[in-house]
Amino acid sequence: MTQTSDKPDWAMSRRERATAARAEKGLPPKKSRRWIWWLVIVAALAAAGAWFVRSGKLADIQADRATAEAEAQADAEARAARAAIIQLAPFEVRELEPTTLMETLKITGSLAPVRQLQLTSEVSAQVLNVTARPGDEVFRGQTLVAFDSDTLQNQLDQALATAQATRVQLGQARTDYERTRSLVDRGLQAANTLERARSSLDQLTATLAAQETLVASAQRALDRATVAAPFDGVVSTRSVEPGQVATFGSPLMTLVDMSSLEVEATAPVSFAPELAKGQAVDLTVEGFGDRVFKGEVARLAPVAIEGSRMLPVFVALDNEGGELRGGMFASGRIVLEARSGGLAIPAAALRRDAEGVHVLVIADGFAERRAVETGRSWDGGALIETESGLAAGDLVVIEPLPALAPGDSVTLLAE
Repeated sequence: MTQTSDKPDWAMSRRERATAARAEKGLPPKKSRRWIWWLVIVAALAAAGAWFVRSGKLADIQADRATAEAEAQADAEARAARAAIIQLAPFEVRELEPTTLMETLKITGSLAPVRQLQLTSEVSAQVLNVTARPGDEVFRGQTLVAFDSDTLQNQLDQALATAQATRVQLGQARTDYERTRSLVDRGLQAANTLERARSSLDQLTATLAAQETLVASAQRALDRATVAAPFDGVVSTRSVEPGQVATFGSPLMTLVDMSSLEVEATAPVSFAPELAKGQAVDLTVEGFGDRVFKGEVARLAPVAIEGSRMLPVFVALDNEGGELRGGMFASGRIVLEARSGGLAIPAAALRRDAEGVHVLVIADGFAERRAVETGRSWDGGALIETESGLAAGDLVVIEPLPALAPGDSVTLLAE
């Protein structure tokens, strides 16, 4: 058998055997129909593409690609703008300078006058005149209340007359006693007559002493027919009116000294070892905004308030201008410890990365990474003292600002 291939018959495939058989018969090789399959594949792909377009998925893919391209462009523009310039507000940076570092304790309380006195009546008489009303300023020695002195003068005169009459009787009783004693000594009179004379003398002596006390009381009442202000102050309450009959001990008015006020505050008893008389206190008072009033710790209670573990603390402050009023709410900080000349930054200024703790310093218009070594915290952890890495005059970024990174160009906004 003649073969058209170099392959042995056993190595040929079915198609190769068929081709060899046709060649032996003198027939031309059978044409391949593979192109038909390719045509079918192309038609299927065209149909699938048409369906894909009609379903809208192509439009979705194109829209997603456009969105991604827009976002990439926006990110590129943002990075370009960020690399170009970052603006910082004045409150976001701070120029370091040596300052007094303090550890403070916050307190709150209400203002009250240090000196406050309720005036009461020391006589029983009719009120003739009251010269001051609540809110009036008075000075020391000014007459505030006047009583009917005529009645008091009459009472004094009566007491004096009674005492004088008793005094005359007492003189006569002494004379009688001496004469009786002489007669008894000579045996001219019985001994019991001397005892009766002594008893009469003793009784008149006691009566005169009581009447002299009444005279003194009447004199004191007359002297106090007018009530004067014991110190410069302001009338806060008035409890009496002209024509009213006041008895001994009746309230007349309340006088307060507004030149010196006191805040009764409380502090945790655990701070007792750190509190001491004379410590400085910075106070802000409701209604005065951020204005700071200077005070100091005047007194400390010896024991904490029962059941609360809070220690009463009394803070005194001057009020020479008379601006402050009793009852105003005040808050402040007691300076427990202070050290001058330290450099400190807000805790929010500190940043941390793989290389350690650092801050951002603005130098020559750029953000610069500056490694720092920190010390103790102050003001309840709000400030962190720096021991190295920073110097006076450095302009430090004190806000977190995650978008700001070392190397960024920075412009500072005007205040």
